[in-house]
Amino acid sequence: MTKEKELSQEILTFWENASKANLDANGLRPTARDPYLQIAVEDVIERYLWGNAKVLDIGCGDGMSSLRFAQNVAEVLGVDYVDGFVRLAEKNAQIREVSNAHFSQQNVLELSTLKENSEPFDIAISIRCLINLPSWDLQSRALKEIAAVIRPGGLYMCSEGWQDGWDELNLARERTGLSPMEVVSYNKLIRRSDFEAEAGKYFEIINYHSLGLYLFLSRVFQPNFVKPEEPSHTHNINRVAMELQDSMKSAHYFPSCDYAGVYILKRK
Repeated sequence: MTKEKELSQEILTFWENASKANLDANGLRPTARDPYLQIAVEDVIERYLWGNAKVLDIGCGDGMSSLRFAQNVAEVLGVDYVDGFVRLAEKNAQIREVSNAHFSQQNVLELSTLKENSEPFDIAISIRCLINLPSWDLQSRALKEIAAVIRPGGLYMCSEGWQDGWDELNLARERTGLSPMEVVSYNKLIRRSDFEAEAGKYFEIINYHSLGLYLFLSRVFQPNFVKPEEPSHTHNINRVAMELQDSMKSAHYFPSCDYAGVYILKRK
């Protein structure tokens, strides 16, 4: 087995185990362990949704983002590689009685079955999906597959994990006496220049919404404020940081510390 296949299997195993419970040992959703960051990302995406849109949510996990987006559009199809998450998403939809969100097991590297059985989508969304692929070659292939299922003029909105912002945020942490954040084993961050060059083959960049303000306050200010206690994703500072970030709309503060900003791309 090649190293890439070994990593792919390790990542799949990790998420299969994570899908067995709504919440992890810390009471957080495994697919959105920082709830306020998740809200900030979804707030940006929600601004670009419209009532009759047909949406594809790629790497939907437990389906909670899909269910939120479904309130603003005609239909959402959430897809995930992990069958356990698909079943969990279906259960969450039933509990919340959301009838215009459906879920299916699909591989982002093989979206051809969607092209065969469905009209092109108006919007595709991915939140921390591509970073679960173990190489840039696979991430590039995924971008091509995503582009293939979006109609011309449709939107692709994504918040992945940007290496540049991660590095700069760690530099800010180092300068304030904090230890660096480690990238988890199942993530491969992406350089924004690489992403933009590859995405540019299929999309026009319409906008980029930085989340640097939230990330600086939650990853640098909060740890310094609470030490020697451990920082927490659910701390009130994070809540206020999210509210400040949301109120700033398109204003970019601490842009160099942004590893989770949202791209708004238009299909050529």
